[in-house]
Order: sequence, then structure tokens, then C-alpha cells
Amino acid sequence: MRILRTLLPFLLLAVPLQAGNIGVNPSFEYWTDSLGVHLPLGWLSSELYRDSTATRTDQSHTGAFAVRLQGGDTIAFVSTATIVRPGRHYLFSGYAYVPDPIGGSFLLEFLTLTGSPVGTPTLLPAYFSAGYREYDSWVTAPDSAAFVSVSFATIPGATVYLDDVTLDDTTVTALVDVPGSLPAAPRVRKVVAPLGMLDTLETDAEFFDPLGRRVYPRGGRLANGVYFIIRVH
Repeated sequence: MRILRTLLPFLLLAVPLQAGNIGVNPSFEYWTDSLGVHLPLGWLSSELYRDSTATRTDQSHTGAFAVRLQGGDTIAFVSTATIVRPGRHYLFSGYAYVPDPIGGSFLLEFLTLTGSPVGTPTLLPAYFSAGYREYDSWVTAPDSAAFVSVSFATIPGATVYLDDVTLDDTTVTALVDVPGSLPAAPRVRKVVAPLGMLDTLETDAEFFDPLGRRVYPRGGRLANGVYFIIRVH
């Protein structure tokens, strides 16, 4: 944690934040040799201490790359941080492929302006899966929070693959350009959809999650989350 606080400005300035997701390099597509170590851009990892514990792999959930963590006789980890606003609600999502019985855990921890922990950390253990599995959680920034750190650490001896680690600010509703992965349309509206809200929406619309995957409402309802809504007409 001391390393994370020391390099917090480096993490925050590494790449511009994207609309919707406020985390940096969420799909580990971009890598650099910063600090003389091959790191995913905007992230710190256990490669700073031990070679081959956090490496780039093409065994990805989406895109070309993911990160492979291999703890050996110690832990392996990746960690990043970004700015948050007190009182705002955030939706965390991360995908992990765990070929071992237990792989490790995602950890979300809010920090004050000076880097001190505040509030209760969120721990999401990752277990065996035959492929990538999504882990998600709603979190709210405490009154004195200025940053949030997002990390994954393995247990010793475990191997874990990580991809598509996002943190969405679900308080904001805004107009954004349609990402290239979505169907062609001039504009798309990004909304936070509480349970049951879609009962009042027109049926001539298509819904997509923050990763650009089409979502089909069941019984006119969607689970809590952030969605892109494209009007067909």
C-alpha cells in the first residue's frame, strides 16, 4: 500500500479517463516499460519485485491482451487508483479466470487526499472457473474519499488471469458518442437503470452494457447497472 500511495500521481496521470468507466487501461491492452519493468499502463504490479509474476497474455476475455498473475511461493498482484467524489455510487466489475480451486481476491479501498484508508474495504474472492467469470459490486465513496484503489492479489502458488476491470460512475447521466463496437447510430444515451425503471421505456430500443454487449430485458426489467440505450426509430 505504501508503494501505491507514493506512485498515486503516476497512476492517475498515466492515461486519460474514459466516459463511463473511470478506471485506466481496464482491459490491459496497453503496456509500457515504465520504471524499467514491463507494466500494464496505469497499473502497478508484483513485477516490480519478482519477474514473471504479472505478465501480459493473449488469453483474454475481450481484446488482444489480459494480465496473468502467478504467485509461486509468494503473492502476485496488480493495482491501480483513480479519483472519486464523496457520496457518489460506483459499479465495479472485473473478470477473472481461475484454474485453481482458490485464486485470490479483488480489493477496493477508498483513500483520503493524503492516501489514508477510509471506510470499509470491499473484498471479492475469486474461485475456480472453467473460463472468465465476472465479479461485481456496488460501492459508495465515503465523505472524505478522494481516491479509490482497485487491486487483485493471488494467494501463494495460484495462477489467475484478469481482464476488463472497470469502475463506472453510476451517478452521472450523459450523452456520449457510440463506441465502435456498438451498432451504427448517431448518438446513444447512457443511463443508470434502477430495477423496474425499464417498465416505462419504449420497446423499440436496444440495450448494451458498458463493455458493448447487448443486454435483453426480461419481463421489461434490467438488473441495477449502467446501460447504453439506442433508439431504433
